[in-house]
Amino acid sequence: MRLAAIDLGSNSFRLEIARVEDGNIFSECRWKETVRLAAGLDENGYLSEAAQKRALTALSRIAEKVQGFPPAQVRAVGTQTLRAAENSAEFLVKAEKVLGYKIEILRGKEEARLVYMGCSFALPASDEIRLIVDIGGASTECVVGRGHEVLDGESFHIGCVNTSVSFFKDGNISAKSFRHAILAAEFVLDGNVSAFTKGHWSEAYGSSGTVSAVSSILRSNGLTDGTITLDALEVLKEKIISSGRIDNLHFDGLREDRREVLAGGVAVLIAVFKKLRIDKMKVSGGALRYGLLYNLAGRQLNSDPRTGSVSALLKRTHSDEKQSERMASFSLQLLGLLKPHASAEQKQALEWASRLYEVGLFLSRSDYHKHSEYVIRNSDLAGFSRSEQERIAALVLSHRGQLRKVEAQIEEKSFRELVFVIRLAAIFVHARHDIALPKMSLSEAGKVFEIHLPEHWCREHPLTKYMIEQEALAWEKVGYQVKLSMK
Repeated sequence: MRLAAIDLGSNSFRLEIARVEDGNIFSECRWKETVRLAAGLDENGYLSEAAQKRALTALSRIAEKVQGFPPAQVRAVGTQTLRAAENSAEFLVKAEKVLGYKIEILRGKEEARLVYMGCSFALPASDEIRLIVDIGGASTECVVGRGHEVLDGESFHIGCVNTSVSFFKDGNISAKSFRHAILAAEFVLDGNVSAFTKGHWSEAYGSSGTVSAVSSILRSNGLTDGTITLDALEVLKEKIISSGRIDNLHFDGLREDRREVLAGGVAVLIAVFKKLRIDKMKVSGGALRYGLLYNLAGRQLNSDPRTGSVSALLKRTHSDEKQSERMASFSLQLLGLLKPHASAEQKQALEWASRLYEVGLFLSRSDYHKHSEYVIRNSDLAGFSRSEQERIAALVLSHRGQLRKVEAQIEEKSFRELVFVIRLAAIFVHARHDIALPKMSLSEAGKVFEIHLPEHWCREHPLTKYMIEQEALAWEKVGYQVKLSMK
């Protein structure tokens, strides 16, 4: 099986194609496009037309390399710049059209988890707790973990591109601008790094562009063997300042595509060393894209971390897992009646939403569906992209009450089908005990849903029949019909 991971980073876009054999991943092809997406954000937080053009051009070339891959074997993700851009949604429509595959926006903590996963498989096996630092174009991920397990992770909104743009935009480098750049990075890191400071881990590693570039420069210029230390960073900082301008940065080991963001990257790295009290840092060969590959392989090999996240959230909220399973079973059975050839993605979203529909009960029974929606939308659920969590949260919100709250979303047919099914399932399981689904049929044509139930069953379940009739009134208020027929 071949997999493709596409990382739409704030500095560069990267593609990694690999094959999976006996649970192991072997890289076959990689491709990098320097895009500087973070430099394309204007003062109002909008991605400029020029930046979008650079991004779409890069994606067109990546698209050629992944052409023909089944959608389930490709995962494309956006990081901090696409998380932050005000016009991110509009850009993604164009980007997905060019790429030919869905693009997900990762939450910061999920990006950190995937970075750690990618690095953990690249490092020698160890029981020691490790710190992984990944300085990207617009964010820095700090993660601690043991083996392949993440213990804690965070994403900080500071990176090599946005720091370079903010403090070295005109191309000039001075001691003052460098000092301000370091202080700004320390300010972003301040107050939220206690879990990542010295004493909470045994070894520190860095991954991706900035760390690799600095390590290469230190080794090539005889400053260290490639290990990064604060003393070596201070020497490099002074050499960068003495050059006076970005154009004058010429170091052995410095690639051309890193020159423009080197000063910003070094400033952030110095801030990280100071705030986390790091003595030395080694380079890890892993990165976000490798984490994506292992995550994607897990999904294909039935070890999807999202399933574990759902189970963990049910436990944390002390949910009734038997009712959760009952709800999921009914929902999937009803979807099979309404849409026998529903996509795996539809089934998956429905199952997760159905299992999580009551997690808000641990806060309050009153309006628990609203509490459930909030918990799902704002929890750190490993394996889920931001859009996946938002879709599941919206489904959970829609499972009861008025439909006006999701009126815009139900214009999408695939989402409307799931809303109809999850609401109907909630009616059937309202008594919270095991019952068999009656012999019935469901259909949809235009704006009309039809439910066909045995007449004798309706007589035996008068409350369920009444609730279905009330359901018809709820749909009527948003312009749809639900017709109940009994035979």
